[in-house]
Amino acid sequence: MPELYERSCRILSRINLILAILGACVLAVVALIIFFEVVSRTFLGVSRLWVIEVAEYALVYLTFLGAPYLLEKNQHVAIDLIYDSVRPKARRILAIFNSLLGGLLCLALAYAGLLVVLDQFATGVREASVMAPQKFWISIVFAPVMLLLALQFIDKLCRAATQSKEF
Repeated sequence: MPELYERSCRILSRINLILAILGACVLAVVALIIFFEVVSRTFLGVSRLWVIEVAEYALVYLTFLGAPYLLEKNQHVAIDLIYDSVRPKARRILAIFNSLLGGLLCLALAYAGLLVVLDQFATGVREASVMAPQKFWISIVFAPVMLLLALQFIDKLCRAATQSKEF
């Protein structure tokens, strides 16, 4: 593969790693605030209404922040039964089809997600909850992550088509 392409893949890989680390930090924060909520409720008789809500929103971010890294490392959910039972040529065709379909779907979802966030921002719609945050703060992570996933699928497509690396 050309040097520029490989350099771009390294940058994408670094972004994926940073997002995965950020996702791990989000998970640690969620665990800590829930732990302190349990301790506070048990020993002090005090409950904070915002803890569960923040944990719910954080889990959305956690899911999306880790997805590009998992796709890059082939640690995402996959149905290996079919893939492992076919010959290498059919495996390559399946990888090309899967990468093409996944990339196109992620691009469409990134575009739709961008439209949703822009609409939520423009209208100022809020969550119907205790904290009542503006909805775009919750969904803003979706479009850029879908774009990263699309780029990852494009990389997988290129590698499968050229058989330059394990796909």
